[in-house]
Amino acid sequence: MRELQKSLKTICVLTILAVSFTAIAEEAAGPSLFDRMGGAEIAHKVVADAWENHITNPIIKDRFVNSDPAYFKAKVYEIFAASTGGDVKYTGKDMKSTHAGMNINEMEFNAVIDDVLAALDKNGIAQQERNEVLAILWSVRGDVVNPHLITKHLKK
Repeated sequence: MRELQKSLKTICVLTILAVSFTAIAEEAAGPSLFDRMGGAEIAHKVVADAWENHITNPIIKDRFVNSDPAYFKAKVYEIFAASTGGDVKYTGKDMKSTHAGMNINEMEFNAVIDDVLAALDKNGIAQQERNEVLAILWSVRGDVVNPHLITKHLKK
């Protein structure tokens, strides 16, 4: 079982690296990921849709109960735009500091990713760009997830 998990992790890392290197090469040769997705207008829509997904997602909605929606969307827009090549400066804390002490588990992290991918899909973002965003999200996993937590499965 450990060997299978190790192999799956290796495959995931290699896939992410391949997507990342492809994105870097494409960015050097043409428009940024931010521009290819549709720029600021679409980025704001994706962030707003991801917020709506988060606050209705049974796995993570309680994490957002006391959040200020306007502040959250502003900071997420900044980091989304900056990390995809937009001409936006991120003014928030780094991911590790932001999520320190939150004890986020794998299931919650995956729920956030699913919500973002659904928002990208809703806004007509193509598969290549979705893969590149996924690689960016996955790259911060280690700064967000508490590796010492055991995820419990929700009963349906």
